[in-house]
Amino acid sequence: MTVVVGYRPGVGGEAGLALATELCRSLRRDLAVVIALPRPWSVPSMAKVDAEFAAYAQRLGDDAESSARAALERHPVPTAVTVYRVADRSVSAALATATRRLGATMLVMGTRRQTGGHITLGSTTGRMVHSSEIPLALAPPGHEVAPDRPGIAGITCAYSATSEGDSAVARAAEMAADAGVRLRVASFGVAPTDMYPPEVGLGAERGVLAAWREQAGVALARLVSSGVVDADTDTVVATGTDYAAALAAVDWPAGEVLALGTTPRSGVKRVFLGSTATRILGGATVPTIVLPG
Repeated sequence: MTVVVGYRPGVGGEAGLALATELCRSLRRDLAVVIALPRPWSVPSMAKVDAEFAAYAQRLGDDAESSARAALERHPVPTAVTVYRVADRSVSAALATATRRLGATMLVMGTRRQTGGHITLGSTTGRMVHSSEIPLALAPPGHEVAPDRPGIAGITCAYSATSEGDSAVARAAEMAADAGVRLRVASFGVAPTDMYPPEVGLGAERGVLAAWREQAGVALARLVSSGVVDADTDTVVATGTDYAAALAAVDWPAGEVLALGTTPRSGVKRVFLGSTATRILGGATVPTIVLPG
């Protein structure tokens, strides 16, 4: 089984490769580094443009492969590592082609650098978030491998009390067991800041939030009683003025990874983020694995 990482020097490439090596160590998967290259024109040119373009693509691939291999020397993995160059019409198309050909079990990508270290989707990551048929792991900007922690340390699965939420928790539990790390299940809620007192009083809104927290706790307990998770699985309910604040209200130990379930939109199992999952992803500052619905 293989983990594919899309690599390009800079633009989140190093962060994505670092996360991929951690996942391969913990899950004992082979690693395939995919370098996406521009596809040459299909119609030959009488000028030297074709040869110049081919030379440019060759240099681009050589530089990227050299950079990737240097990074892998700093963070080696105990499993097989292969570097592939894939030419296609776009980076997302090259990654989709590579994951299919290699029978990949997970795709890893870096994300755009923004202030605050939150995960921000670019054009390629945004496209893959809505089209990937396998779990998609996203590395936050600047993610690095800690020398004293070669792999991931735990998985926190964001949970909503739905059948899709139960399925996501079950898959996260399998992944945690495979990696030999602990699982934690968390429900995140938003309590908007009071701007103007409503006619029924501020206590009514706070009462609604308290009721939600109670219902979330009951739903988490049901995961144990129904056998989705073990009785010793940690659970947490966190709220904030937005999802970034709710996520920040939870302690994130070094090496922790967030897992998100998604909403199915067709008979094909694909990643499709609903509004809540999108907001949680946007508030995340830790590596996040998006599970296809």
